[in-house]
Amino acid sequence: MDLGKQRAGQLFSAILSTFQRKQHRETFEVVMNLFLAGQGQPLPQLATVKSPSAVSRFFNHDSWNIRAVIRAMRQHALDEFERFRRVPYSHQQRLELIVDMTSLHKEGKFEQLAPWIHHFNGVNGVHLVVLHLCHGSRRFPWSFLIWRGKGQPSPADLALKMLTRLPDELIKRHS
Repeated sequence: MDLGKQRAGQLFSAILSTFQRKQHRETFEVVMNLFLAGQGQPLPQLATVKSPSAVSRFFNHDSWNIRAVIRAMRQHALDEFERFRRVPYSHQQRLELIVDMTSLHKEGKFEQLAPWIHHFNGVNGVHLVVLHLCHGSRRFPWSFLIWRGKGQPSPADLALKMLTRLPDELIKRHS
């Protein structure tokens, strides 16, 4: 098995272990299979093992621990960066921090999302400021904040806030 697939498998196992209920683990596996099928349409209706309503319920109603999933992903990213750090100096690459504004287009009425839906750059929807850590060919989404509209902190302010929250161990290793 190639090393990339092995590391992806380790991350997948770490995330699966964060789900306390078997039902959540199974639904997460179905969702990941939909994404990895590469058909460009990871829609719940295309799931063959779980019903579309079960997949929808997983995202909209079930109370699974998203913080545990984020912790598992971040620990995996830190482990990957540590693995790269051990490479001889002549082959080391710099850690790059990339901030990206991602807009999730929304049409219609979403009462629960109302405080987060705004118009920005011609898109009406939820706007995320995402911080990615890049090292060589590896790129990890590290954190995100939701831009809450005019009169609230700007996307640049949100980016600076995320940068100040980076763990000291990551900054010290790569400075």
